[in-house]
Amino acid sequence: MKELHFYIMNGHELVTHKIKLSSNEYLELSNARKVLSRVLNHEELYDQVIESYVDAKSVMYEMSVRAISNSVTYDYVKNHDCRSKLNRLFFNCLNLSKLYLDDHYREHKNKDGDIVKTTCFVHKITDSDNDIEKIKAHREEIFNENSEYVVGCQLRNYVQHASLPVRTFTSGFRTRPEDNQNFAVFHVPLDKQALIDGGVKKNKLSNYGDKIDLHEIMDGYIYAISEMHLKSRSLVKNQMDKSIEVINAKRRQVELEYDCLLDDIDVVDTVTEKVNRLFSLNLEWFSVVKHLQSKNSHLLNFKRFTHIPYQQV
Repeated sequence: MKELHFYIMNGHELVTHKIKLSSNEYLELSNARKVLSRVLNHEELYDQVIESYVDAKSVMYEMSVRAISNSVTYDYVKNHDCRSKLNRLFFNCLNLSKLYLDDHYREHKNKDGDIVKTTCFVHKITDSDNDIEKIKAHREEIFNENSEYVVGCQLRNYVQHASLPVRTFTSGFRTRPEDNQNFAVFHVPLDKQALIDGGVKKNKLSNYGDKIDLHEIMDGYIYAISEMHLKSRSLVKNQMDKSIEVINAKRRQVELEYDCLLDDIDVVDTVTEKVNRLFSLNLEWFSVVKHLQSKNSHLLNFKRFTHIPYQQV
């Protein structure tokens, strides 16, 4: 038996009130809660991917500045420390992205390579086969149009099974003699042959020369993930809003009936002697989703921006 339990002050005494839930009422509330929990988990995972990449980019810019300020022309120990830090950051970002992409859309295959099952975040929320086809088509469109995403997927497998991504980097500055301008540089080249030797498919690298810029690949890869995320977010919005309303409507109904505002209303299972608290009708925790959706509200295309540190006249 499922019930709502909540407490109301009666004089100086805190009194427990109980309302029985029908099977349909409980199922509706439980499903709404599951939807909102899944949305939170997905938004948190996406935020982890973005933050991990921002960390990596920030460190690259910091290393570029430090390379200019350091008068030592070459330091093997310092270079090792830089490579080590970059490897940790990019490895973390790529593995988080794998976790995210598997939650977004994943085709499970048997040993013969046949698809036996497909799982998809949007489908778990909307239960719509049409939506899963939209996600699949959008994913294929990105795969066909964004070569950096394709290489990024290959690179993700490479770092999991073959080697760390950063073997070397180029830092310092370059001078343009015609106008005496100096430019800070920090590049992380990927060795094309090393990638192929590590299992990356040669045809996936056909658009690139012998040296592939890791920073450029990751910018395009993260942009593709942000496209996928905003697509899935738009598809689940209606169901998310409906789920919020299901829970809030039940809460309003109870507060209206008892003519008071309640801090908490718990859904509990009374099938055993010990009452088992299942979840609360308080949705204050869902403010995290609103924050993350506001924070990560736009497509993240770093390649659109050039960093100019000084005010232009």
